[in-house]
Amino acid sequence: MSVFTGVVKIGGAEGNRLEPLTRELASRTSAGERWALVHGASGIMDRMCGERGLEIRMITSPSGYRSRFVGEAERAVFEEAAMAYGALISDALAERGVRSERMSPEDSGVTAVRKDVLRENAGGRIRIVRGNYSGTVNGVDASRIKSAMDKGVIPVLPPLGFDRESSLPINIDGDRLAAAAAAGLRAVLVILSNVPGLMKDVNDPASRIAEGSLGNWDALEHYARGNMKRKLVAAREALEKGVSRVYLADGRVDDPIKNAMEGNGTCLVR
Repeated sequence: MSVFTGVVKIGGAEGNRLEPLTRELASRTSAGERWALVHGASGIMDRMCGERGLEIRMITSPSGYRSRFVGEAERAVFEEAAMAYGALISDALAERGVRSERMSPEDSGVTAVRKDVLRENAGGRIRIVRGNYSGTVNGVDASRIKSAMDKGVIPVLPPLGFDRESSLPINIDGDRLAAAAAAGLRAVLVILSNVPGLMKDVNDPASRIAEGSLGNWDALEHYARGNMKRKLVAAREALEKGVSRVYLADGRVDDPIKNAMEGNGTCLVR
């Protein structure tokens, strides 16, 4: 009998809640399920930048994707913020009696390709921005993550990938990291954030789209706004790489994984 395996991603922005997730993960792992947890770091990164006088700069690409510009100074702070948030999550799991393993990019085998040059849509004009230290996931060694799970612990993965060219850990998108990890593990993917799923109207939770598939993806993308655009990119990558189900759901509720799987988020299938 196969053991249920899942990857859950929790955002790092203010408004996301760790307590309901860590409580549920404690219950699920004690029941024999295996989970890996991928997290963001935006909230703690913003606080650290404020404390150190670093400008928080967000860039919108010509295609409408919004991302953080991470310069050389910001890269070091982001690495510190990501690992600090991972420590906070591990402490929260430990309080619930759950063993976890914080995994750096070297530990998890997550590699990335740095995007030094970004294109920015600034008021309708396209500008070139150089000196960026974020990138795209190009590899996840799922065997390393699985090895940690085999020990009965929850791997905790930060949004960092090791760039071989610079020999540095760089900022990567946590949703797409979670998608790559889920594909490698053949796991169900649950992406939690501070919204109840993909909605036709971002101001109306009742407009939530309950389900979708690769067959109607254009219609789904039509409704994606802001960070949800990236979550749909991650979901599509996961499905195309063999993941059977991806849930986009609210991480602020009690039992957020159960809430997602019982149909209270957006369920995406191939």
